[in-house]
Amino acid sequence: MDMPSATPPEGQALRHAIEDLLAPQMPLDEALDRHFAPGFRQRAHGQWHDRAAFRVRMAQLRARLVRASITVLDEHVDGLRYAERHGIDMLLHDGDRLVLEVFVFARRDAQGRFLCIEEVTQPWIASP
Repeated sequence: MDMPSATPPEGQALRHAIEDLLAPQMPLDEALDRHFAPGFRQRAHGQWHDRAAFRVRMAQLRARLVRASITVLDEHVDGLRYAERHGIDMLLHDGDRLVLEVFVFARRDAQGRFLCIEEVTQPWIASP
């Protein structure tokens, strides 16, 4: 994946959440409880999903995933508001490779868990 330099490793709350969600050695519900509030909801591809639907989607992705690497490109935290841009490179069991750029706006609770994530995803297009 040909991406620009990543931000320093401080913070990166969403990267840590994604890594835990996709880690086969961590129970999915443990990852959800660690990083996502009980009332969590996500808007992806223009559709809102509650935490239960998000859990189903993460379980399906885990079942298809061989490996994933995440590179945080930009991150901004302002109190409980959070904005981030990352690249994710995923290899699936069927041999497909997905390389995506993800733009995120989120809100977190006082414990740092995500309450709401709104994201836009597009195929990664390397700079010329």
